[in-house]
Amino acid sequence: MDYKQQLNNWFSKFEHRFDTAVPVIVSETATEFFKERFDKQEWDGVPWEQLNPKYAAKKTRGNGRILTRTGNLQASIRPTQVNANRVVISAGNVKVPYARIHNEGLRVRGVQNVRGYTNTNFMGKGKRVQIKEHTRKVDYKMPKRQFAGNSKYLNQAIINRLTAFYNNR
Repeated sequence: MDYKQQLNNWFSKFEHRFDTAVPVIVSETATEFFKERFDKQEWDGVPWEQLNPKYAAKKTRGNGRILTRTGNLQASIRPTQVNANRVVISAGNVKVPYARIHNEGLRVRGVQNVRGYTNTNFMGKGKRVQIKEHTRKVDYKMPKRQFAGNSKYLNQAIINRLTAFYNNR
């Protein structure tokens, strides 16, 4: 086999490895990076806005951490499209319709149905009062607590992993 043929074979193998390995490395790196935001509670070095102290006092699960009460939001982050042309990482599902609201910091408007319940300390007076089923208007600006999107740190992590992968080949 002549030198030109060897070179062409090497490039064709390299191209095939590139098409198969790069999308997988990118999707794995991005998914890990996005899930890691829940542990670090920040985006690109900027900490997430803290919870309202009144609300934070009521939290019993999640160790007082933001966006981690059930873990459903973090668990919903997954690659939905991985091929040589495109890598898409998605967050949210039927159980987690609020993913975009938290990530982008959107305004929530609507009507909330409230089930009937018994308030055991009505107006702080220790009285038991039965609250009837009712609706209430909701108009709230959710603070932006980004966990997915474009990031200079993610880009650097992808470059580092790709460089390490091809230096080991």
